[in-house]
Amino acid sequence: MVKDVIHFMVMPNSSGGWIVVESGFAKPLAEFADAAMAEKYALRFAESKLEWKVDVFDKSGTLTATFNSEDDAMPKPPLSEGTEEAESKRPA
Repeated sequence: MVKDVIHFMVMPNSSGGWIVVESGFAKPLAEFADAAMAEKYALRFAESKLEWKVDVFDKSGTLTATFNSEDDAMPKPPLSEGTEEAESKRPA
């Protein structure tokens, strides 16, 4: 049985920012000024899918990292302060 792997990419855009795109779609899912935030978003979004892969590219377009749903050692990016604060205020 062939698995449907959803492929995301973090890459620079023409205006100097960073975009997160899903393979097969023309428009980016999100745009960021900071590469680290784009990568964090892509990993969090990908983890909501069953089978996924995230490729991260640098400013020159060189592949620098690959993460996937089958990699048990995948690092989890820390939550932002705003997210932690919102979680602490969430009713139990």
